[in-house]
Amino acid sequence: METDLSSVATQHSYRVLWAQVVLQAKADLENEPIGSILFNQAAAFFVSRGEWAESRAIVADCLEIHPDELTRSGERWIAERRQQEGLAPEVAPAPRPKTPLVLPRLEAIPAPTAASQRLARKNTRRTVNPFQMKPVSASL
Repeated sequence: METDLSSVATQHSYRVLWAQVVLQAKADLENEPIGSILFNQAAAFFVSRGEWAESRAIVADCLEIHPDELTRSGERWIAERRQQEGLAPEVAPAPRPKTPLVLPRLEAIPAPTAASQRLARKNTRRTVNPFQMKPVSASL
């Protein structure tokens, strides 16, 4: 059975599916005990980084909204739930100071000329084994 992902009905079905995922995560934030696995996973879906952020971006794309809208909504729902439970709001992490990124200094090295390559080949002894191990000096 072939499915045409470009059909309007299929796109609508996927959109409804992902809307239900978001609504289930919201329900978990509202109803599950704070600190439970389901609550923590729902909170992670809305505010965490890494793979959670990638998943949030995919869901947001299917819902045709920006991922930051899901993040803001999730933060608001988490704050409302903490307030209902009489808990202090979560403290947002302090922004890191903006320090300029120090890059290594790059220096251009001139490419070898044809004359210098010929001279290097002439001065190389052909009987030398290039893979021969050189003794390590014990002058540590």
